[in-house]
Amino acid sequence: MIMKKHFYFLGLCALFLQNCSFLEQSNFMETKIISSDPNEKIIYKYYQTGVHDYKVDFYSVDKAGTTKLFEHYFNDALFASEPYHISENDEALIIKTRLFSQARTFVTRSGKSIILTNR
Repeated sequence: MIMKKHFYFLGLCALFLQNCSFLEQSNFMETKIISSDPNEKIIYKYYQTGVHDYKVDFYSVDKAGTTKLFEHYFNDALFASEPYHISENDEALIIKTRLFSQARTFVTRSGKSIILTNR
């Protein structure tokens, strides 16, 4: 009888853990460095989160550590059309994308501006 209770308890625990979303892992695809500043690198990492779904995370990396700036989720059609067009000048990194309608600006710890614009 005790063995039967243990079996049911372990079965319920296994079902619970199987349905927890925090246990799902995205399939990492690539990392790219998109800035040329020697003191701070801006990078992005692509992940495949589903059959036709993707996620991209943008980070600032400097001597003090890594800071996540923002993330986007999108599907196959947008992924195939190269969702980001990136350019850089002395003061800012400009990322043009169709993923949102309004322009946004982020400033990193070292003071570099990252401007997201709608193309």
